[in-house]
Amino acid sequence: MDSLTIQGNTYELEMIDNIIKANDSDYSNLHAAIYKRFQKDIYTTYKQIRHIHKPKACEKLSLEKVKANLRDHWLEIYLNLTREEAETVIEYAELFFGLAIK
Repeated sequence: MDSLTIQGNTYELEMIDNIIKANDSDYSNLHAAIYKRFQKDIYTTYKQIRHIHKPKACEKLSLEKVKANLRDHWLEIYLNLTREEAETVIEYAELFFGLAIK
């Protein structure tokens, strides 16, 4: 997958991966803004994925349970995401937020 569209924004995943790997001194203001927006959109989309599989927000699912409970039909109907896109969102959520969402 070359790009990912979430929360109305389209991101080139190769560019995002390059930003993640870059030193802080290599960041431009534009890259920093894109990176922050991407992180925010990843977290928002992850919460939406988690919510459609367990609508009671007070009973949060672990990251592993979210991965195990993915339903293609629900993802497409409620979030207009494919399984591959949802798995990509979950991978980035785990990378960015780690233990905070486990």
